[in-house]
Amino acid sequence: RGSNYGSLMTTEGQFQDILENESITLDWMFRYSLTHDIVKGMQFLHNGVIVSHGNLKSSNCVVDSRFVLKITDYGLESFRLAPDSEDSHALFASEHPARPQPPAPRGTQKGDVYSFGIILQEIALRNGVFYVEGLDLSPKEIIERVKSGERPSFRPSANVGCHMEELGQLMQHCWAEDVLERPDFNQIKVQLHKFNRESSSNILDNLLSRMEQYANNLEELVEERTQAYLEEKRKAEALLYQILP
Repeated sequence: RGSNYGSLMTTEGQFQDILENESITLDWMFRYSLTHDIVKGMQFLHNGVIVSHGNLKSSNCVVDSRFVLKITDYGLESFRLAPDSEDSHALFASEHPARPQPPAPRGTQKGDVYSFGIILQEIALRNGVFYVEGLDLSPKEIIERVKSGERPSFRPSANVGCHMEELGQLMQHCWAEDVLERPDFNQIKVQLHKFNRESSSNILDNLLSRMEQYANNLEELVEERTQAYLEEKRKAEALLYQILP
């Protein structure tokens, strides 16, 4: 737990907040880079003593000042929320509501793959967690449909528009009803590398591009805040001139 505190103190924010912030531009190279960070982190957890995360979601992923994504809140199953809690985002990113009797809070490796598929759709579309095209469902309604056991199982949209069809197929494989059809993170890493051969071949260019994009976003944010400050200052001065003779 202590090691997580150290990283959280230096983070730029939750990955979920970044995805939902329309003012932050994320091109596909940048999204692939953050996705690779998730895959590498999950490989480490699955191959170590932790075994599985059990509560993987975009709000449990944080991005530090160098825009490197880190996974948090693993190995804390005794502190996890109960299945009937109001944390709808956690339920969306888990296949547990679809089962009559949820597994132990530690979860399973195949369950983590399901959760990764949900996050992958969130990264690709940036329309929020468990986005379903053409339906405006509340979190409660989505959870009820996932729990209902309907066939085929209720899943979010896998259509990624003009981008690679293979990415949508990877999502569907990750949340497949038959857990044996779901790939492990070693296989996912290989598939993502195939999708992104060009960007992955030059790490230095990707890093420089990432830093430049972050700097541009930061400059825009500073300019916006400065304009807001100047406007408030103008209003305060106008009010002061009205009060004083």
